[in-house]
Amino acid sequence: MKNFSYKQAAGRKIAIFALATLSFFTSAGSLTARGDKCVRQRAPMTVKEYVAEYGREAQRQQKKYGIPASITLAQGLLESGNGSSYLAVVANNHFGIKAYRDWAGPVVRCDDDAKREPFCKFASVEKGYEYHSLFLRNNPRYNPLFKLDVTDYVGWAEGLKRCGYATSRSYAKDLIRIIETNHLDVYDVQSSNHVERPHKVYLTSRKRGLHYIRCQAGDDLAYISKEFDISRRKLRIWNDLPKKYQLKEGEIIYLERKNSKAAKEHRTHVVKAGESLQAISQMYGIRLKSLMKRNRLESGRVQTGQVLKLR
Repeated sequence: MKNFSYKQAAGRKIAIFALATLSFFTSAGSLTARGDKCVRQRAPMTVKEYVAEYGREAQRQQKKYGIPASITLAQGLLESGNGSSYLAVVANNHFGIKAYRDWAGPVVRCDDDAKREPFCKFASVEKGYEYHSLFLRNNPRYNPLFKLDVTDYVGWAEGLKRCGYATSRSYAKDLIRIIETNHLDVYDVQSSNHVERPHKVYLTSRKRGLHYIRCQAGDDLAYISKEFDISRRKLRIWNDLPKKYQLKEGEIIYLERKNSKAAKEHRTHVVKAGESLQAISQMYGIRLKSLMKRNRLESGRVQTGQVLKLR
């Protein structure tokens, strides 16, 4: 049995460096640094380190402007090479933001689409995050994105590509991969009134007991996955849950694979009104397929009063 103490999702280095290409730039502002190329300046942080450093700022931006924190973090990770790029180190610019006509501050120069292009230099990373949020919020091109749910990171990723934020054909897929690989969507849930409270882990019985938790208000599989370092796919399979299933408060979620039969003290179950076969399988810690096979059921439908064999 693995240790079920709270863990942050394991970070991994992302060796991708892609700057968002945006039009209408000028060389306004004083030249504060020079660079012929936007080369890496230092070893990248891990994703865990980057999120620990800037996660709260991304959440603050979500609350203030309505941009998913997961999207902000994924863009920052992708475009700054996990905080290691020339622009990130020299200019606190984690989003590859070029100097536009309305930019009157300092700039740094490096090669991108053309030689020695001007990019915004910010006084702090937080200032860069703020400018990035304001650019999206105030640009009519991105208005359709703000009609999406703040937790719809897939819609946001695809929308950014569709609205012309980046020229890379794989930009949306790259963002989604970073978010899902590192469970960054949990930060959207937390900044949307989800209170972070560790779950109490229970054991069904002493012999062949299964570890499980009871869902709290606002829980989803992404949050549980991050807390116990178990993939969402495993949690879905172990609990016989369909994709996009909405967890309910008080519902049992097993943290390991269920058994093929119930404990000795539970031999049969009489189906009550409103009970589903999946709910019964959770009640006794039995795999849904095993329960169906044991009772020769071809579908998951059961009737009130039906007697089911549990072992």
